Amino acid sequence: MVRPVLLMALTELAAWCLAGCSPADPAMTHNGSPADPTMTFNGSSEDLKATRVVATLGAPISEGTSSIWCASFLGAWKAIEQDWGEPPVPSEGEFPVAASLNAAPDPRGWLPEGVLYTAAGWLDKGIGQTIADDLKKRFPSKQPPVFAGVPPDAFVAYAYLEANVPFKLPYFQNSRALSFKDSAGKTTPIKSFGIREEDWGAYGQLRVQAHILFRTEDEDRNTKEFAADLCRTSSPSQVIVACMDPPATLADAVAKVERESVEFAKKDEYYKRLNIDDVLLVPDLHWQVSHRYKEIEGMRPASGPLKGRPLLVAQQDILVRLSRSGAELKSEAKEIFKPIPSDYVADRPFLIVMKKRGAASPYFAMWVANAELLQPW
Repeated sequence: MVRPVLLMALTELAAWCLAGCSPADPAMTHNGSPADPTMTFNGSSEDLKATRVVATLGAPISEGTSSIWCASFLGAWKAIEQDWGEPPVPSEGEFPVAASLNAAPDPRGWLPEGVLYTAAGWLDKGIGQTIADDLKKRFPSKQPPVFAGVPPDAFVAYAYLEANVPFKLPYFQNSRALSFKDSAGKTTPIKSFGIREEDWGAYGQLRVQAHILFRTEDEDRNTKEFAADLCRTSSPSQVIVACMDPPATLADAVAKVERESVEFAKKDEYYKRLNIDDVLLVPDLHWQVSHRYKEIEGMRPASGPLKGRPLLVAQQDILVRLSRSGAELKSEAKEIFKPIPSDYVADRPFLIVMKKRGAASPYFAMWVANAELLQPW
């Protein structure tokens, strides 16, 4: 009997709050607690109408479609290559996703230490127990995967990524609905957090926390495009939110932020901070998506120890929460002179990036083109 191959990647990403992960596929379940009922979405990617999970940063973004990428799946794929000494190349047929995974650089070199765990091996040789033991040591609160319904002689490539990026100071929850205008011009009232109009002249320490990476203006000096590091002191990771014209790929969007930030860094520090009447508003996110890469399921490697063995399941589960902290803040001293205000409001398509501070590539990126995964008002 030909042994099947199982590729599994789990991700829990949180900015300021971490929740449990419960993959939807019955063949790969966790014994975690039920998902938070406040989630905008918790289920299969097949139930999403305008959001796509992609295997690599270079995957094209369709007009009006949100795009999600996380390094966990690519990390699991590279674990196979590391374990066997060569990448899984299909023996026959067209598998462009497999080709893009093979061509992509190994993400493990640019992740913070301890964030990503990968393992690969045969179930009947104990890889399941190895994964359980390792997770207990590295992520004590994480329940190990249960490979229910998977043949005992299957080969498993597994990755688990968990990142928590707390802010030093919490932002405010917006008391009013933010009107998000998507790529098609449709507006949706959503929840958001940040520094509001009514916070004029106060909360100096909170304003210093946000760091403007770049900003462009229209002819009326209104903010046209911008990128902001939401907590300049967070370490080892940072969270970046950027509003810009729709990119062709997530890689292009990330590259633009890096390129524009380098030029903007040459400006005086005055331009990189929020002034006393600037507004910063970011949409809340809380969702979990289970995605099957069916485009590569069934492929059989042409050589190596996995030669001829079909890829049974290729699955990635991603949980993300982006929100404010629950603590309150007190008023800080006011400035004397009122500058021209700048609004840094993600009320239109925007990019979210989580990455190791100083790294060129992220471990999570999402282009939000519509309100499908945003928190409704």
